[in-house]
Amino acid sequence: MVKARGVVLTSVESLLENQDQFTHWTPNIYCYGSYSDAGRRITRGHSEDNLRQINTFYIDFDITSSAEEMTTGDILTASLELGFMPTLILKSDKGFQAYFVLSESAYVTAHSQFRVVKVAKAISQNLRNYFAQTLPVDMTCNHFGIARIPRTDNVEFFDVDYTYSFQEWLDWSMKQSDLPFPSKKPNLTVISGSEGVKQIDEPWYQLLMREGNIKGGKALMGRNNVLFTLALANFSSGIDQGECEEVLSNFNANLDEPLSSAEYHKIITSAYSGKYEAASRDYVMTLCKAWVNQELKASDLFVKQRWYKFKKKRADRKNSHLHEWKTDVMAYLEGFYQSEDPFIQTTKKEIREKLNIPERSLDKVLKVLKTEQKIFFTVKHGRGGGIRLASIKAILLSLIQVKRERQEAYMANIAAFFEESFEFTQRVIERVKDGFKQTQQLSLFELDIG
Repeated sequence: MVKARGVVLTSVESLLENQDQFTHWTPNIYCYGSYSDAGRRITRGHSEDNLRQINTFYIDFDITSSAEEMTTGDILTASLELGFMPTLILKSDKGFQAYFVLSESAYVTAHSQFRVVKVAKAISQNLRNYFAQTLPVDMTCNHFGIARIPRTDNVEFFDVDYTYSFQEWLDWSMKQSDLPFPSKKPNLTVISGSEGVKQIDEPWYQLLMREGNIKGGKALMGRNNVLFTLALANFSSGIDQGECEEVLSNFNANLDEPLSSAEYHKIITSAYSGKYEAASRDYVMTLCKAWVNQELKASDLFVKQRWYKFKKKRADRKNSHLHEWKTDVMAYLEGFYQSEDPFIQTTKKEIREKLNIPERSLDKVLKVLKTEQKIFFTVKHGRGGGIRLASIKAILLSLIQVKRERQEAYMANIAAFFEESFEFTQRVIERVKDGFKQTQQLSLFELDIG
């Protein structure tokens, strides 16, 4: 929609003065706005090629049938799993709109050849894809066009602290293939050797390797992202890290603006850390369109039939990996995300039987999850004892829906339940809340996952 009946506003003050008079607005700012009729009633100018700055991503949730019934809590739960909380959730007659506001606006300039719009659009699409896994998302609406306006009668949730930088969204987009819920996580890999084509042998790899005019800069998918993707391709193709460094050092040297030696080695080491399996196809497509040719298609870049989903069944292995036990425990706790009381009081024996997990493995997993600040738990010995357990995300989800004047008392009850000090409990929950803006570092235990 590039034309609509309305008015052109040029200041925040005029917007606030008329807040409850409007139903829709354009939350992202355009270079100009004008009218297409003599009566100055039909506006025009809100098109992508006229964008000046991007302030927010928004998701439109459409409820078209009783089978799609949902609540604000469903959006918050999915957001907790994502690691990015919405700044604002609005309710309408036919659904909800969630706003993810940027901490600083991303500016569109001709100097960057409007790449920020392409990158932001890719991020927005990835965000929609994520929520569409579990909720009814409108996948067809304009990414940066007209949206519902916040009013005093439609705001369901608002927290000004939940804003994230454009770079944080870039980092998320780069890793987005690893983000689906644990129970639905795909294991996308490339089968090397005679059974399939290695990523380094696919067309996209050579296209990026030959491109020297790849720059870095704020709000750009630039040198760092391309180098990381090329390194992942080498890793997934079975190339030794030393050989990869030698090959990509030539690529880096041929760039118009090469990375420093320290930054270069840091990126290669990250790609070979074992946290990633292969370069994401969606991400490769975005990079190639941004730096090689916007008209490129998937058929130009990939050998389609050579991508496989492969995962050895746990039943075929003697032992489960630590990360699988962690996933099992967190999935067990997911059932309590929407309850008023997210705490569980049970026994270790009951958990072991439900999850079919050995005693020593359960003890280790609980300690790891507590170290990672994903759960609270305490064990009471003797008669009437057992284990008290809760996901910190579930607690946080309950807490943010409690009125602010009651939150301190709620936190005190949590501390008492787990026999921890109020200060410690508050510090952990606040750290997890703040952690939505930070990339978590690997703990010592995570190094054993393999």
